Amino acid sequence: MTESREDSGYSIARIAAIRARLVPARWPWAERNASMIAQEWRAARAGNPHLFDGEVLLAHRVSASAGCDGVLALDFMPVRYSAFRAFKAAGFPDGFAVNVFPAIAPRDRAGRYLVGRMGGHTDNAGALYFATGTPDPGDVADDGRIDLTAAALRELAEETGLAPDRSVLDPHWHMLRRGGHLALIRVCMLALPAADLARHGEEARKSMPEPELAGIEVIGEGDDLTDAALPDFMRAYLARAFTGTLP
Repeated sequence: MTESREDSGYSIARIAAIRARLVPARWPWAERNASMIAQEWRAARAGNPHLFDGEVLLAHRVSASAGCDGVLALDFMPVRYSAFRAFKAAGFPDGFAVNVFPAIAPRDRAGRYLVGRMGGHTDNAGALYFATGTPDPGDVADDGRIDLTAAALRELAEETGLAPDRSVLDPHWHMLRRGGHLALIRVCMLALPAADLARHGEEARKSMPEPELAGIEVIGEGDDLTDAALPDFMRAYLARAFTGTLP
């Protein structure tokens, strides 16, 4: 696993393969903070009634082998979204649970990327992301395995209408980690220019009954990466991508 560290505090590594599975576990932090979680959830729902307290998956074991062909092993547990949300707001404080989320990064041959601006009804309204989402129980196969590539491709299709074949995906992932926050990014190289892809995505988004995104945009080399709408992990990844210094 080739790894480097960004000024943002994110370590960045290249991962050749991911082995993820569902392994239920107790979460002591959520048990100790049940009252606070319930109180924060009531307040969140009062401000945004669209929020739903379903189950999502957090990792409780993260293990990466060394070497440039590193393999990332992940054990996930199901938790309520209300607990996950409070945990994220607290800055991932317990050292046990890790927010792992896979993302597909659509890129054209000129090196421009497609990103989505989150809708006003979401928890991250206005933020600019690659298509991504925290895995949920629907991503778990009968044998307990979790295909994070399939989960990320599903999010891409649901948010943008794009449904690329796996053959256009990079063979490796990039892992960006800072404490309890771990992003997994896999590039999808598409033949059409990013501007055309954005137009196609916008047409698909506008036909959706309840689109998650408020818009689909393009980011290329030279664009402002200090935009507050870009989360830290997006800035860290794109800065290295545009300078050709990803591991």
